[in-house]
Amino acid sequence: MLRQARTIPAVEYLQANRVRTLLMHEMARAFAEVDVVVAPSFTGDTLLLTNLTGHPAVVVPDGFTANGTPTSITFLGRLYGEAETLAVARAYQEATGFHLRHQALRAGG
Repeated sequence: MLRQARTIPAVEYLQANRVRTLLMHEMARAFAEVDVVVAPSFTGDTLLLTNLTGHPAVVVPDGFTANGTPTSITFLGRLYGEAETLAVARAYQEATGFHLRHQALRAGG
C-alpha cells in the first residue's frame, strides 16, 4: 500500500487535500451548534470522516447483541473538543455500567 501511495501524482494529492479542507469546514459548520454528537459505531462513514478531519471520537461499550457479541457507541466532538467529548463518554459509562460487563465465555471453544 505504501508503494502504491508513492505513485499518486502531486496534482491528485493536492486536489484530495483541497477536498479534505472543504470537508473540515463543513464538519466545523455542523458542530457550530453542538458540543458532542452520539452515533452508532462502525456504521456509515463516521470513522472515515473523523480520520480525515481530525475531530475527536471516543468509542465505548453499550451492550451485547442477542448472540453475545459486544456492541459500542461513538461520541464525536468538535475540533479541539477532546475534553468535552471524553466527559460525555465518561458520564455515559458511569450512568450505564456497560464497560463493567463482559462477554460470557464458552467452555471448550
